[in-house]
Amino acid sequence: MTDVSMTSEIEHPSNQDSADLSQLPLEYQLHEVDLTDPNMDPLEYTFRRFVPLPKVYFWETADESNEYHQNLPYRVKLWHNTIYYLGVCLQKAESVGGVVASILGLNSGEFDYVTSTMTAEQWSQSRRNMEQRREESRVHQEEREERERIERSEEEVVSDVGLSSKNVL
Repeated sequence: MTDVSMTSEIEHPSNQDSADLSQLPLEYQLHEVDLTDPNMDPLEYTFRRFVPLPKVYFWETADESNEYHQNLPYRVKLWHNTIYYLGVCLQKAESVGGVVASILGLNSGEFDYVTSTMTAEQWSQSRRNMEQRREESRVHQEEREERERIERSEEEVVSDVGLSSKNVL
């Protein structure tokens, strides 16, 4: 019986010493992400956890000195192409989704159909109305706070005398 070892052409970088990683060609190195980041999107976390992304695609580093990666394993080339084209497809899908959302009105505000047709004069009138309403609201709020302050002070006086406010009214 022959001894068949189940080793890949290059071991996963996490299994190697950090000194050996610098010797590893860029095409074999993986993009590292902090998976403990609490702000990471759950979908991105799941994808990055199970799908290793190359640091550099093999065609970005191809030149005469490395014979245009003719000796690079077919699996690595296939993986790089797969990841690249999946990214392209995702970009196209996002683009189409943005167009569809715009057509359906999902990207616009609730009153966009009104504000998009307003003239400069109408906008200035709207701003004046808004300022007037804010001022009125502020005045009403101050009056309400003053009434509440007076009511609290009256209740304190009544409670100091020993009567309840229910008996007085």
